[in-house]
Amino acid sequence: MGRTSLCCAAAAALCAALIAGCGGGSSSGSGSPQEAARAYVEARNQGDAGKVCELYSAQLIQRLHAANCEAFVREQTSGIATSLSLVGVQRNGDRATATITSSVAGQGGRAGRLRITLERRGDEWKITGLGAGSGD
Repeated sequence: MGRTSLCCAAAAALCAALIAGCGGGSSSGSGSPQEAARAYVEARNQGDAGKVCELYSAQLIQRLHAANCEAFVREQTSGIATSLSLVGVQRNGDRATATITSSVAGQGGRAGRLRITLERRGDEWKITGLGAGSGD
């Protein structure tokens, strides 16, 4: 019985590692608006500025005046420990809006809301707007 449990645990760990490394089949994991929004939340929670920038559209990066996108994202997200959670995604054709909650560590569970707008660009979904009133 101990050997069977060990085998099952090893198989489960292998499956988890494979799933974590898959990336959803595209370079930025954004084949659907839900995947793009999930990838954004994960990248922000992990502090992966490079991944966040991959998800941003070129137009958004330009509007943010972020010549060095990764440095910009690191600067904007430093200092306050936040945890993001995806609430939901509403899709309308080639556009979508994702609602995300943001909890700040040490604030007694207070959560704010963030909306991101996404648009299909070819085969991928890119983030085109950030904030409560975002959108194009």
